[in-house]
Amino acid sequence: MAISGILSFFNLKNLQISIEPPAEIFALKTALFRVTAKNKSPYAKFLLRIKIFDKETVIPYLKDKETFNIGLTFSTRGIHKLEKITFSSYFPFYFFRRANILNYNLQITVFPHPIKCEIPFLISNSHERENVKSSRDFAYEGDLSGVRTYKEGDPLKYIHWKASAKTTSLKTKELSPFMTSSVIINLDDFSGSLEEKIGKATYAIIAISKNGNPVGLKTKEAFFKAQHGKGHIRKMLYFLSTYEENR
Repeated sequence: MAISGILSFFNLKNLQISIEPPAEIFALKTALFRVTAKNKSPYAKFLLRIKIFDKETVIPYLKDKETFNIGLTFSTRGIHKLEKITFSSYFPFYFFRRANILNYNLQITVFPHPIKCEIPFLISNSHERENVKSSRDFAYEGDLSGVRTYKEGDPLKYIHWKASAKTTSLKTKELSPFMTSSVIINLDDFSGSLEEKIGKATYAIIAISKNGNPVGLKTKEAFFKAQHGKGHIRKMLYFLSTYEENR
């Protein structure tokens, strides 16, 4: 027993863990966190168990460094904190389980769970649109107004195959500007509880931005001007993730 205790003690010593969360995490959807376990000891380690929140994974053998993914699911939107990681092992003889706790300080932003909703009425009936400079943006709906060189991120369904066949590069259809109208998402546009409204607004922001429209957000407490860009979208989703009515 004494030998087992000594070996299990050293089996958990000199371990270093780093965790890299994904760029976007949504409530109720499994997110893959990249975890790297590093052995700072000259001796190999065996049968390590690493627990993060309620998820546990086993590393049978660790000589130097190993990177793996662990799937975590958060039931609610908002800011979640990872404050500790637990190492444990039954090595070497399964007489007992020894565990160490590593204090960790990682703040995790969980965006609201997107709830599917109707999008066309938000675009066609928006009363708070902003004009979009035609020199900056391209539309993806309406009548064909021209052809341009394909850009990364253009939807494949808008590739002009006939025009592309006549050249050495892909061409994209350039359509009338109706669908590039700015859209302001208002929580009051949606029905349901506050959480349902937030979920629908999240879905609408993502869907409309993917469609190519500048999109903004309006609540009783804040207003985000309609713009393009991942950074702008993330700002609105972060706001919704921590939103409390009449705060």
